[in-house]
Amino acid sequence: MSSTAFEQLKAQVSAIEQSSLAEKDDAVFSTGSDALDRILPATVTSAGALLEVLPESYQQRSAATGATLALGARLLEAKTGPLVWCQLRDPERLHLHAPGLAAFGIDPERIIRLTVKSEQDLLWAMEEALDCAYLSGVVGVLGQEKLYDFTASRRLSLRARSSGVSALMLRSHRANGTTTADMRWMVGAGESSKMPERKAFLPRLGGAIWQLDLIKCRGANGGSFQIGWNRETLSFDLASRLAGGTSLPELPAREDKRYIG
Repeated sequence: MSSTAFEQLKAQVSAIEQSSLAEKDDAVFSTGSDALDRILPATVTSAGALLEVLPESYQQRSAATGATLALGARLLEAKTGPLVWCQLRDPERLHLHAPGLAAFGIDPERIIRLTVKSEQDLLWAMEEALDCAYLSGVVGVLGQEKLYDFTASRRLSLRARSSGVSALMLRSHRANGTTTADMRWMVGAGESSKMPERKAFLPRLGGAIWQLDLIKCRGANGGSFQIGWNRETLSFDLASRLAGGTSLPELPAREDKRYIG
């Protein structure tokens, strides 16, 4: 098969996937930003997708966790069920904090947190949770990966597709190898949007801004952007019109030496 014929076949398959999803208005969740929604095809924002988030480095774990929570908040907006958050029982890992969730715009009562002993238990818990169609979504947090590979991700993808419940996997900055994820973000912290000045000992914290590298996206090309989070509307903002913020331009994609399928 020639390269031209292969590209035409890929385009036809992508068109069939997106048209089938477009027939179901409730099968796609929005990021809250029209500009970002136009970049991401329906194949990666459809109900039942497997989305992965990686920190740019070890120091950017908090930024990646925040971006994952933001995606979880969008899933909570799309459905009425709770969000299941699965993580390992490790005191050195980042853990959820109820007041912090509330400040981020997420109701802590809608989060079901599962703390497990091993990676095998975490993957099993995610598979079982994905069988429940009532849930808004299922999140897994992996600090180190030994078992999460193509086969494990395929099992999660099949469960998610069957129930229509999206899965989010927060991976390590050292993650490599091929998985069946529909979309993968690499996230780093950006400069926070400015807040109006006030007379106080400490300055006010601005809104969250992330440097987002779209390193895998089924049906679309990758890219590099700066996105903000609006906790009032629970939505992403590609242009960042948050309080006191300025427009954030699209940035050229950064070179990444890692190959992850």
